[in-house]
Amino acid sequence: MNSCTPNLPPRPNRSQSQERLASDLREHLKHFPPRFREVIVLRDLEGCSYKEIAAIASIPIGTVMSSLSRARRQLHSALAKGAGGEDTHGL
Repeated sequence: MNSCTPNLPPRPNRSQSQERLASDLREHLKHFPPRFREVIVLRDLEGCSYKEIAAIASIPIGTVMSSLSRARRQLHSALAKGAGGEDTHGL
């Protein structure tokens, strides 16, 4: 399995809240199980299709979809907890 770690460098035109969100994403993704991290990075950050992710990760498309769903739920929960339980990132 490929190990994907998002590289979200600071951008001068990002607002403070966008920078905080990018930083939070990087931090939370470090602690994800490798498969969850891989599918969420490939889909949401790299823009890969489910079919492409399945080929890269050597897993069925159904596993891609279920892993992505679980990863997004876990990320949403982690970000909400980091924001004091409030959903301030619009996820």
